[in-house]
Amino acid sequence: MVKRVLFILLMLLLCVVAFYAISNDKRENNTFKIKEEIEIVDSTIISKMIRVDFLFPASSENQVVNHNKYSFSYSEKDEQSEWVAYKLFKNSINNSVKRKNNFREDQKVITGSSILNDYKNSGYDKGHLVPAKTMSFSEETMSESFYMSNMSPQKPSFNRGVWKRLEEKVRSWISISDSLYVITGPILNNPIERIGENRVAVPNFYYKSIIRFKNNKFFGIGFLLKNEKSNKKPSNFSVSIDSIEKVTGLNFFYQLDSLTQNRIESNSSYQYFLQK
Repeated sequence: MVKRVLFILLMLLLCVVAFYAISNDKRENNTFKIKEEIEIVDSTIISKMIRVDFLFPASSENQVVNHNKYSFSYSEKDEQSEWVAYKLFKNSINNSVKRKNNFREDQKVITGSSILNDYKNSGYDKGHLVPAKTMSFSEETMSESFYMSNMSPQKPSFNRGVWKRLEEKVRSWISISDSLYVITGPILNNPIERIGENRVAVPNFYYKSIIRFKNNKFFGIGFLLKNEKSNKKPSNFSVSIDSIEKVTGLNFFYQLDSLTQNRIESNSSYQYFLQK
């Protein structure tokens, strides 16, 4: 009897150890290790490791929802996300996973997301905030990109033009980076109009705030685009992340120390952001 009890206790202990090992592996896979170098007065370099998970903007009263490969903060009064956040790695894009166009309500939004009929006959596209192609890691992650919580009303000439070109440009940076961290969303102040029975706000502008990781260094940049047709290159819309914070009221990357945060958020140089 005693041996049986000891055996059961031993098996339970092994299960607990295995559970925490798996949990730690998952945490490791979802964690950035950032090597930050700081030069001090005597010209020596102090090197420290910053360990961070998802770098969400400072929290608001809005609900934050987590899907497999992206998270978002949902603005109920605007019936869309105020921001979405996701990470990109070398294996994030799977060209064998095809687009499904299975738009549907997001049951994780406790107040209810927008619905398809909100966009019907509105003249606006259901514009992805997290791009469908960017979520092609698997069939499931691709499908999750079609939740209505990930949609925002965009003019067709914008959604299928300069916004699409910027999304493609961001994906192209995966090949020259170790990883990318992207926060994107609409500027919800003073919308153009509201559509549908849920009165979905139509934004005037959209933004992206991006950190690029390469060889233990990292660089930041922002993009701010008006919801209208443009033939300009995406690089023409590069701005500092600081400037995006001013128009959104969001506080990006506040988890980093002030020196690091100031460095990545003050840059508006497209070329500096893409340096090796």
